[in-house]
Amino acid sequence: MNKLEIEAELDETHRRFIALVESIPEVNYPLPTDNPVWTVGDILFHITLGPRAIALEVWMIVHAGRLFGVIMRHFPSRLFNSVNAWFGRGRNQRVSRQGLLKAYGKAHTAIKSGLRRTREEDLGKSVVYPSDFVSDLAGEVTPERLFRYVKGHFEAHEGQLRRDFLV
Repeated sequence: MNKLEIEAELDETHRRFIALVESIPEVNYPLPTDNPVWTVGDILFHITLGPRAIALEVWMIVHAGRLFGVIMRHFPSRLFNSVNAWFGRGRNQRVSRQGLLKAYGKAHTAIKSGLRRTREEDLGKSVVYPSDFVSDLAGEVTPERLFRYVKGHFEAHEGQLRRDFLV
């Protein structure tokens, strides 16, 4: 996959996020989901964090791959999962439709900027993610795989929300 294809995928995911947010009334943000500790608003907020985190991970693989590989081998996954949950939980009280759209817009800008700065030849660099870190990313992870994961991460949560609320 080349950078133009990845960029188109990122743009389409951004459009789909906007459509998802616009399809869910704000009064539904405090409702529970199939994950008992996260509400609708928590999941929507969590989706906005993905592209920024991924942009940072891409940068680490490209510019500090060895260090990042060591960190990935020794960073406790339970700590990552705790931080991830903390960032997403309880945000439904403070998020609004406009806030979510603005947050994802900034995240989309960050991931596209990361894509523009990543050379084609760097898309194949890799580190190994442990299987207990993010299960969908277990194994060898390249910047290309991370850029494409933006769509997969969104689709997983979009599917969850659509199952729960048929939006």
